[in-house]
Amino acid sequence: MNAITFLKQQHETAKQGFEEIEQASPDERGALWEKLGPELRLHEELEEEHLYGPVAREAAGDSKLAAWPKRHEDEVAEAEELMEQIDGFPAEDPDWLALVKRLKSALEKHIQQEEGDIWPRIERVWDSKHLEQAGKAMDAEVGEAGGQG
Repeated sequence: MNAITFLKQQHETAKQGFEEIEQASPDERGALWEKLGPELRLHEELEEEHLYGPVAREAAGDSKLAAWPKRHEDEVAEAEELMEQIDGFPAEDPDWLALVKRLKSALEKHIQQEEGDIWPRIERVWDSKHLEQAGKAMDAEVGEAGGQG
């Protein structure tokens, strides 16, 4: 499967996960987060390892694409900080849901940037063969992680 198609499917899964958490009762939220949190972490690792790092090395003519891994890393660090805060609160705490909503909002902006600007640039740098190879590697890694993603 094409890496971008694979990642878009993961984005949709994450959006659904956030919706489920927001709609769940306070005593159900923790279990939903225990599923979503690791999926989000794995997703970011897949992007970095199989797409952004390799593409940036080949994107000499596109300064925005070449600089994206650093920006992505910074945005992931911010998301990780929020995720650690979420992990540190009981899911029944009203502040917990507020943190989840902040994370969701930050990730929505991140996804919009990826899907609207970065991924179209990648599709101009990498041909379908490259994208298929990266997608297969991502799929294999998700399988090794126990199907998360």
